Amino acid sequence: MKTIDTRSLEILDAIVRLNIETGRAVSSGLVERYLTTGVMAGVSSTVCSATIRNVMKKLEDEGFLEQPHTSAGRLPTDAGYRVYVDRLRTDWALRTRVIPEDIRLEAHRDLHRAEGHPDRIGIMARLLSRLTSNISIIVGPSLDQVRAQRVELYRRSSTRVLMVVILDNNQVRTGMVKLNEPQNDSVIEQAARLISQRVAGRTVEEIRGGVLDTVDLVRNPVTRCAEAIVKQGKELFHDADQPEVQLEGVANILGEPEFGDPEPLKALLRFIESPAAIRSAMDQLDGACGGALGVWIGQENPLGELRQFSMLTGRFELDGRQGLLAVLGPRRMWYQQAFYSIDALQQVMSITR
Repeated sequence: MKTIDTRSLEILDAIVRLNIETGRAVSSGLVERYLTTGVMAGVSSTVCSATIRNVMKKLEDEGFLEQPHTSAGRLPTDAGYRVYVDRLRTDWALRTRVIPEDIRLEAHRDLHRAEGHPDRIGIMARLLSRLTSNISIIVGPSLDQVRAQRVELYRRSSTRVLMVVILDNNQVRTGMVKLNEPQNDSVIEQAARLISQRVAGRTVEEIRGGVLDTVDLVRNPVTRCAEAIVKQGKELFHDADQPEVQLEGVANILGEPEFGDPEPLKALLRFIESPAAIRSAMDQLDGACGGALGVWIGQENPLGELRQFSMLTGRFELDGRQGLLAVLGPRRMWYQQAFYSIDALQQVMSITR
């Protein structure tokens, strides 16, 4: 990356900020007004318009800006955004940025309310989307090492039972089970107690592995009923090794100018329609940045279908298990707000776990 002098950094910073705010190419006149009105703390109060034009041309020649067409203003390139983001990240690494109180309080409120809630992953996704005004993706931890607490059975007919498995992370798994023969309430209640005794403390991985297939050696109506329920009940966990995926906020970005061209929208829809593809993509990005906060801008993104977007990725902990999060949006997303929001969520989760 080329070294950029202080004045050029000031002007590039102004162009990026103005493009983020307006969604349009930025003229030299707009940059001049932006700088001379003191919008940016610490910049010179006077700046020559000719100097601004010369610097913008230099930044364009060096690949940090581009001009959509003759006589138009300039837009930041991926490289221009990278300079801006790296300067922000330096501030975060040095802890010179303080999370705004409103963001910190909102994250604290929502995540504490989510404790013990079965839809905690969904609550996190909605919070992150709301804070960033972009798309949020939360990939929860795998359920394999979560332990079961108990099983509840509710008879819906003489041969159909609703099976409810309560896990120690307050999640539940439910499904309908068909019995081999009609059973009364007494048999079903006893079968529920028997299964609960066997399932309590077992991990989801053990249940999926068939540890409960043989419920009891004594053959009677209760054990036959329990055995039939256990065998079918394993289907409740057939996808438990696949972490839960929650995605929120697509509507947040549909009105952005970038979607005047339908191709970015088509690429986005292809990506988000497959939870398996999202899990795979998140694992790939997390591995590429070694678990640290990753920022992928446009063509930097190894996910080809998302190279018209920016994506921030990171980790969080839930009940001592690791999950992944991401913020996905236009290249001109409000990066500072995204950094604040991810930082707030990670900090609160580290306190509540």
